[in-house]
Amino acid sequence: MFDLLQLLNDNSPSLTTDMKTWFKQFTPDAPWNIYSDYCVGNPDKANDSFSFVITLKHDTDKNFSDYISKVAPKDLKKTRQASEGLISYLNCPVAFSVSFIVERESKLLRDFITDDNIYGFCTGLRELIAMWSSEPGVDKEYWQRIDKALGEFAFDVKRKKFNAKLARQVLLTSTFAAFLFLTLYKLKEPAYLRWVTDRDATFEKYNEVAFDIAFILFLVQRYQLGSIKDINKPQFIFAYPYMDGETDYAEHVRLPDYLAGLCADIKLPSMEFTHTKFEKIFGDAIINSTNNVILEILGSAEKVTARRLTFRGG
Repeated sequence: MFDLLQLLNDNSPSLTTDMKTWFKQFTPDAPWNIYSDYCVGNPDKANDSFSFVITLKHDTDKNFSDYISKVAPKDLKKTRQASEGLISYLNCPVAFSVSFIVERESKLLRDFITDDNIYGFCTGLRELIAMWSSEPGVDKEYWQRIDKALGEFAFDVKRKKFNAKLARQVLLTSTFAAFLFLTLYKLKEPAYLRWVTDRDATFEKYNEVAFDIAFILFLVQRYQLGSIKDINKPQFIFAYPYMDGETDYAEHVRLPDYLAGLCADIKLPSMEFTHTKFEKIFGDAIINSTNNVILEILGSAEKVTARRLTFRGG
């Protein structure tokens, strides 16, 4: 997964430039949110998709939720019309989205993320955690919990009923998130990052280790950058619906829900859609956009490639 993360870092100069320009008016040390949603394994869709919407924390959660609930009271799959109010939010100065399309034929990069690679990755992270845990002043209880989860992950790989597809989804989600953590860190030096994801098996598996893998990938990449101003920043907050027993985050994940639905539906290269609501989102949020970015990940037994898809209109 470190190779995929490096691939994304090396092949995203235009994304980084656009994000820097879009957020240039905001000062360092601010709080930020990342909201994510996914559409994976739907046989009626053309692609697997992972969408992330980055927003400056510019208002209270209540005010944000109230606005989204008024303009888009339902998820995209439950409505026949895309909300102009929600699309407007995706285009506003405080929001920047990155969506990843993974070609369906790759079966979530099966030739790249093999069972042996998954096992080796989990084992390698456990060795890294053992080294970190020996340092003075660290939260040993936290790292012990993560080590246990990774141990269960590695053990599961060797079982006959191992769900390799779900495991690859866990690792891809974590890697995509880590890439965005790192990009935002380099550009805006956030005070904290809150990642709110839609709830699915990706995060419930192995004691929510997907969050922790993203965090570890970020820490390793940040260390390689050198010259860390404050090792305690950004602070990270991870959440999904009802993770705390009461907060549903329905409105928060509706932003990436629109984009994940669109990216799963779009048929490339013919540019066909199954419904006019997707055409609406595509036309109003993607064409000529510099703050709603789509990256396509292509994989085969020989290599994995990443490319930005840019759509221009008159």
